[in-house]
Amino acid sequence: MKNIAKKISKFTKREIDYLFQHARRLNKTKECVILLAPRQLDFGRVLIIASRKVGNAPERNLIRRRIKSIFYEAQLFEHQFDCAVITYKPMVDLPFDQLKNLILDAYRKALQSNENKAS
Repeated sequence: MKNIAKKISKFTKREIDYLFQHARRLNKTKECVILLAPRQLDFGRVLIIASRKVGNAPERNLIRRRIKSIFYEAQLFEHQFDCAVITYKPMVDLPFDQLKNLILDAYRKALQSNENKAS
């Protein structure tokens, strides 16, 4: 499992293009947009996009670390999705618990829609 921790946020340019071509938007708030697409490897990954408009470097890095932590601790890499999180300025002030709820809600929606399609 420890090997996955370093790999859950590594993408090539081609993989990023594939992710955005096949992604579905599941959550859109003033803080972020969460997109999910079918995974390309044996495990799911997370792509975090935080532009300079979001804040200075320490603030952007804090957001990245929080999202990766949620992704790893909730073991979202075991699901069949790659995730893209596009962040906006209000994300800096968002508490960790609310961020966790946003991401987990997006995964719940995706899993429910997959179950409905299978039925």
